[in-house]
Order: sequence, then C-alpha cells, then structure tokens
Amino acid sequence: MKKIAYLILAHSDADQLGKLCKTLDDEYADIFIHIDAKVSIRSFSESISLTNARIINTRFSVTWGGISMVDAQNELVKEALNYSQNYSHVVFLSGNCYPIKRSKQIHGFLISRDEVEFIKYIDMRKSAHHMKKIEQKWFKEPFVRRVDIGPFRRMESQFRDSLTRVKFRQSWKSNLIPYFGSQWCALTPNCCRYIIEFQEKNPWYRKMFKYVFAPDEIFFHTIIGNSEFARHSTGIQEFTGLGAWRMANIHLMGTTSKWFSIGDWKEIENSDMLFVRKVRGIEGTSLVRAIDKNILK
Repeated sequence: MKKIAYLILAHSDADQLGKLCKTLDDEYADIFIHIDAKVSIRSFSESISLTNARIINTRFSVTWGGISMVDAQNELVKEALNYSQNYSHVVFLSGNCYPIKRSKQIHGFLISRDEVEFIKYIDMRKSAHHMKKIEQKWFKEPFVRRVDIGPFRRMESQFRDSLTRVKFRQSWKSNLIPYFGSQWCALTPNCCRYIIEFQEKNPWYRKMFKYVFAPDEIFFHTIIGNSEFARHSTGIQEFTGLGAWRMANIHLMGTTSKWFSIGDWKEIENSDMLFVRKVRGIEGTSLVRAIDKNILK
C-alpha cells in the first residue's frame, strides 16, 4: 500500500516537533525534516528518535518572505522522491502544525484521492494587493549570508528595509498566469516531479522570484496552475478577499497569524481539516494534550 511523505519545515520548538513526528509515526508514513541552518541541529536530533523520520543533510538559512523558503521546500521534495516512489501524496507541514485526525484517517483520506492535488489558488491578476508581491521588489534575503555578524546584521537588515520602501518596480516577465495560495498543501509525486523538472528546464523561473514577496505562496502554485495538473487540483478559487487562510487545503488556519490555544477547542473539534496550524509549546501545550486525549486516542 502507498505511504504518505510528510515534509516538515522547522526552525524552533524542538519538543513540539518531536510530538508532531511521534503522532504521525506509523507504518504508512515517512517523515522528512528541514531544520533551518541558523539554529543548532542538536536539540532537534535529540527530540526525534523514529526510524521513519530523518533530518535532511542539505539545510538553508531560511528567511521569512524570501526565496530561501522555496529552496528548502524543493530540497525536501527531492529527498522524498529519491527515497521512494511509493507515495500517494507528499504533505507540506511546519514544525508547528499538528494533526487533528488520526494518522489512519489521514492516510485513508489521501490514498482514496491519490490523483488529487490538494492545492487551491487565486489568479493574482484579480487583486492589486497580490500583484504588488511580484511587481514590486522586496529585499527579504540578506545580502551577506551569515548569522553571527552582530551589529552589522541589524544595519544590513535596515538597509534592505530601506530599499524595499523605495518600491522599485519589476515586471512579471512570463506568459505564465501568476497564482497565489497557501504553501501548506498535499501533492502527488507525479506533480512534484513535474515541479522539479520544470525548474531544471527553466532556470529563469527561480531567478524571477528573487525579489518577490513570499514566493512560497506563489512559486509552486504558478507552476501547477499553468500545467495539466491544474485539472486534477482543488484548483482556482474566486477572489473574495485577502488572506492565505481562504486557500486552506488540509489545514485549519486562523484568519490572522494567531497561534491556536485551548480556547479554540470547539473550532478544532468540529473541523473537517486534517491538521491545525499554528500550535507551539507555550500557548499550545494544553491544546495538544486535549487533541491527543479526545481526538487521537
């Protein structure tokens, strides 16, 4: 029987990551983890002691809103595809996601829909706000890729912020329709192979995203939305307002950047989604216990 490959991006909260991996651990799961290169890997390695979970060797210093997030996702996809061909889907998670359905339910749901790409997106041309993400230059990635540069790091960050405020223009130099959605999706291996092969054949594509804001919410979506895989995806949505939560695929997401807590229990208990995002050790300890006891038991 086909398995599920869980691809996890993590940069903090090693204990919570360990709980997530333990909860996902079963005979039908393989877990691949990218740990941000800015943090020590030791505590994460100590929190994960499962035979089917592995921290990948290639690590990127990930910048929020920058192309390095896509680089990390690409590496996770390559690791999974190289490891096995026997997957129904690869599921993208952060270290602060948590399942709100049993692992067997998640597996059953996905494997019964093994030709579906669980990714929603909007045509960015319908929204001036979204087009600004690709038509304005955003200087999110550090010019100097070091983490121990002290005061210079703050100065460099302030300089990049100043450049962003100038609002340099750039054009969308492509015939591809730009699409926007949530990065937290579930894709088939065939779709993932197409994404990697498309980039290999079109090296200009990644370069085009160097100064895009939050390319992780555009990069894969645009490739898929302009391909034959669009026909098998949950697909294009009507633009009804701002917020990536409107394009949630299999994750329960807040309408803001809030962290879920036990105060959100009823919403979580009644949700049809497979995961909740975001949960962390501080606010989420009681919530994780309640999920373990009342949903995952």
